[in-house]
This record gives sequence, C-alpha cells and structure tokens, in this order.
Amino acid sequence: MRWKQFLTPVESVSSEKALDMLAADESIQLVDVRQPAEYDDGHIAGAKHIPLGELLDRATELDKAKPVMVYCAIGGRSRVAAQLLSGQEFHQVYNLTGGFNIWEGWESIGTYDQGLELFNGLESLEEVLLIAYRMELALGEFYTDMAARVSNQEAASLFQKLASIEAKHKANVISQYTELTGNSFPENIDADGAFEGGLTTAEYIARLGSDMEKPLDIIEFAMSVEGQAMDLYMRAADKAPSEAAKKALLQIASEEKAHLNSLAAVMDSLYAAQR
Repeated sequence: MRWKQFLTPVESVSSEKALDMLAADESIQLVDVRQPAEYDDGHIAGAKHIPLGELLDRATELDKAKPVMVYCAIGGRSRVAAQLLSGQEFHQVYNLTGGFNIWEGWESIGTYDQGLELFNGLESLEEVLLIAYRMELALGEFYTDMAARVSNQEAASLFQKLASIEAKHKANVISQYTELTGNSFPENIDADGAFEGGLTTAEYIARLGSDMEKPLDIIEFAMSVEGQAMDLYMRAADKAPSEAAKKALLQIASEEKAHLNSLAAVMDSLYAAQR
C-alpha cells in the first residue's frame, strides 16, 4: 500500500487564489472529481472530468510535469484526490478549499462531451479553425441582431461592444488560419447555427433566464457564453486530431479567458455604479 498518499500534506487554495492562479498559469490542469450528474449541473470552465473513483485508473491522462488543481463540491473528495495524486508522484497538486459550492469565477454547464460533436471527425487543423470561426461568427451575428432589437440604449451599446469584440476574435482565428496553414482563408463562410460553447442561443437564454434589456443580465449572459466557449475549446483540445490543432484550440481558449476577465471588470463597474 502506498501509505505516502495518506501522509503527504496537501496544499489547499481559496477560490480567489485559485482563480488568480488559473488566470496566470495556463499549464495548470484543472480536474473535477465529482460525479457526472454534479458536473453536468455546473462546473468550472475548462475542468477535466475524472470522478474520484476513476482517478487512479485515469491518472495517466494527466501530465506529471505540470501542476494539477482538483476540486469537488465542498473540498473533502478533492483533498483525497490530491493525496492520491501526490502518491502517484504528481509534485504540484492543489486542492480547492470549499469546492465548487463557493467558487466565484468561470463556470460552464453540460456533459463533458457536450458540443464536442462540432469537432468530431475533423482530420485537419483547417477544419478545426473553420468550426471555431463559425462559432465566433454566430455569436457576433447574435449580438448585432440584439443591438437592433432592444429598446434600452445602454443595452444596445453593450451588444454593439460585444459584437465588436467577436469581430476581433474572428480576425484572430483568420490570422491563425493563414499563419498555421499557409493558405488564404476561405470566402463566404456562414454561421451554421452552432453557437459558441455548443449550445443554441435559445438554450443559453432559457437556462439563464436573462433579461436582454438589462445591462447586468447581458454581461452575465456574455460571461456564461464565453465561459462555455472556453470550456468547449479546452475539452476539444484534449481530442484534437494533431498537436497543431491542439495548440490552436488552446490559444483560442486563452483568448476567451482574457475576454471573460474583461467582462468581469465591466460587471464590477456596473455594480459599483449602482451603489
């Protein structure tokens, strides 16, 4: 028996510190050790799902050379998970104190496979980037459409700002495409109905109960979409057809994370203005 796993001290981090660490170090492997139903109801965006009971059998899916952060609902199971990984010679393991129940950061919903059908069967980097472009295009078109529909001028301005950000995301994908493939980006690419993150617009709005006339609800909606997108890109990277495709997907996920942080700052300013 590996008694070391029960004797090794575990480094625990608060929700706030964990968010700072994840924002600063993209090499951290985030692992959700809860059961599937818990994960489906909500999880930290980008988390790999390995239930505690499967952790030892699936530890090879994690890179021992990189830090690992584990979490559960309240911190008990993840502490055990951290001890188990330490016993398997993972040298940088962190346990999220309080677990997902007190997490205040990026979140996503749905099964681990949700949205991955968009990337299934793709054989090339070009195909992966075209799917990413279509998702960014679909969201940009949604924001532009909403800017014209809402009656609240502040809400309309927010949607216009969000649409302009998606335009930058599209430009970044095009830049990656031309740089990594050496080919010109195809013309007349249409959104195929795939929304960022693998859900439809209606599904997002219904799940969030958002009021698209209220700026705070709009920002919360946008943060949910970006979190879901970051989560999907990171999961898709795990199943990427090539190392180049994986790198491209992780780069796009990193951009979504930066956008998520900027939206958080906007939300903070809106709350401050209400006080």
